Amino acid sequence: MYILIIVLASVVTGQAGTAAAGLLTVMEFSHPPNYSLCKDENDSRQLTDGELATFPIWMKKETVGWAAFTPVAIQLRVAGGSSVQSPQAGKLRLHSAKGLSAGVDVPQQINVYTRDSTDQLRIVGSLTPDSSVLKDKNAHWLQIDVSAATDVLIVVLHASGEFLFLDEVEWHPSGGGQIPVKSPAMTSVRAALDDSKRRTRETLINAAEVEVEKGALRLEGKTLHAWIQDPWGVIDPGRAHEQRALGAPKVEIRGYAGERESVCIGVAAGELAVTGGLRVKVTGLPPAAVKIFEVRPVLVANGRRIYDPLVPLNDDMQLSMRAGVPSYIWLDVNLRMLGPGSHRLEINLEGNGQMIAIPGMATVTAYDGRGSKSLHAVNWAYLSDMPIFRDRDNAIQDLVAHGINMFVTHPMEIPGLALDGSWDISKAVRFARTVDLAKQHGTLLLYLGWNASKNPLGFSSNERSIDPRARERLLTWVGNVSTYLASQGLPPERWALYPVDEPDRAGLQLIKAVAETVKQRNPFVRVYANPSVYANPPITMDHLREIQPWVDLWQPNLLAVRGQLGEFFKNLQAEWWIYGNPKSPAKGSSPLHNYRLLAWWAWHYGATGIGFWSYSDTNGSSAWDDLDGSRSDWAVVYESERGVVSSRRWEAFREGVEDHALLAGFSKVDVKRLLQIANEPNFDQWEGANLEAVRRVLLDGSLKPLSHSVDGQ
Repeated sequence: MYILIIVLASVVTGQAGTAAAGLLTVMEFSHPPNYSLCKDENDSRQLTDGELATFPIWMKKETVGWAAFTPVAIQLRVAGGSSVQSPQAGKLRLHSAKGLSAGVDVPQQINVYTRDSTDQLRIVGSLTPDSSVLKDKNAHWLQIDVSAATDVLIVVLHASGEFLFLDEVEWHPSGGGQIPVKSPAMTSVRAALDDSKRRTRETLINAAEVEVEKGALRLEGKTLHAWIQDPWGVIDPGRAHEQRALGAPKVEIRGYAGERESVCIGVAAGELAVTGGLRVKVTGLPPAAVKIFEVRPVLVANGRRIYDPLVPLNDDMQLSMRAGVPSYIWLDVNLRMLGPGSHRLEINLEGNGQMIAIPGMATVTAYDGRGSKSLHAVNWAYLSDMPIFRDRDNAIQDLVAHGINMFVTHPMEIPGLALDGSWDISKAVRFARTVDLAKQHGTLLLYLGWNASKNPLGFSSNERSIDPRARERLLTWVGNVSTYLASQGLPPERWALYPVDEPDRAGLQLIKAVAETVKQRNPFVRVYANPSVYANPPITMDHLREIQPWVDLWQPNLLAVRGQLGEFFKNLQAEWWIYGNPKSPAKGSSPLHNYRLLAWWAWHYGATGIGFWSYSDTNGSSAWDDLDGSRSDWAVVYESERGVVSSRRWEAFREGVEDHALLAGFSKVDVKRLLQIANEPNFDQWEGANLEAVRRVLLDGSLKPLSHSVDGQ
């Protein structure tokens, strides 16, 4: 067994000014800084130059930053007397920042390694910063006690979200130190990164377990409690003592005949009641109309324990439980199988002779949603995303069942995209599969993956036109694609070119150049654009108007529609959709606000489609582990031997699509009346209860449509 070195660490708040300089030199980054607003050729020198940037540091060139990549190792050369022969103890100080509104926080974990006399690396310091005690919208010094430093220090930093920012690193020696030779030895920086990942995971798991034990209810042996849990709100076991005191639970399900509805029930039991597990049974409804799941907790990249995956109960419908620790049961009720009218039901929870019977009523309105115009729905589900698409057929069925009808091909799947004259469709198996998927269930977006600095057209930020020879190659390729798609049953109105993802100003010009070239030869080819809301310098109305004649399908970020560019999209005569991405880590985002209410915002603004990133993106790692890759996972499903496991976020998105079918008979001028019903000024302040209050009014028919338009216009 390893002897762990216990190190003391502290956190010190700091402001702009001058830091100590001269003892450290940056030798190498394991991954180059990649955040555009602070990235430059002087990053290595600026990290140890003694100059502190003012808040917000992530907007300053004198700092370094990483986006969507963690952990990062910084290799430092130590001067001032430290050496393999005479290591020194001291304090390592790192200047970082916290700005939660921008998704920025101090590092989640910092581990420090040094080189010993055998040229191996040993851990000599560690810090788990407590962000909760640090002031928001401020810069902070993070201080680590280091037991020994030789001539080299390796600092491994783990981001607490999507971003990692540093302004300065200092070394303050304090006297002789001793290298912990009994700690594990590592032969490379890569090995130190792996060791740091393991230690970070163990730290977070142990902290989460402490929280579980701390929040456990003290219940007598055969005690069994249950309560109704908001399916779309935060599931916090720490509030279970409040929720179980609300009295006997009762389930009320309201919906229309073309949808599914979700119910969540919290349950806690004493030690004797959970022996052998808890059996769950629903009576009064057809068995095929009800699916039962456990809402499982997962550890998210920021260390929080989040209830997200919906794991089907075993064949015996038994739920394993721990004494005093709340568990959560999820019911998926298919109202189409029930039919219009009122249906009584009962949910029985039984554990070791103890039982709770929860009565319920499902009231189904005859409307089935078929009269409304279908909402376009996309979420960039690439068939190459493993492990989610390990069982491709199951994942595809799941996509379609949740309302997805827009499918995107990855550039790596598209034949001939290099425009070098090659065209071998037999090698592009995934492309053919995605085409077939779109043929059966909707529309295809051909994502080309180009930008102003990387494309086969001769286009660049300095040369805003397509090379004449490249122009002919582009036209030949588009002709081949068009012919192939037509042969597969996809006419031009069922596919579109998607040249650049989230284009900035230069990217918009590239889209215009491509569209102008292609449409002169074939005006029926459609073009898609999703302009960046984060472009620097920002995109203006004039930039959008310039390319408006060339774009057929628009999909701005919801933030853009709610900002200065909103009027452009609201006044478009062409079709447009919206998309929204939660902040990292995605598993910790709100099922209600980040997923379900996307469809409500689309109805509110008159958009006819929605989307989010992403159904299946785990960066090739397991969706169950948010710490096993270079960034946290964005997928809304989890891989399993039986296909895919759904999540609260994914079910919220599906219910949003179903909500839109209910809203579609009402004009957007009805928004004010709906907000009055919800008793909240806008969707941002809504909770699940507000949404249900509005839905019930719509289902009862007491809010009469001002317009009978099926698309909400």
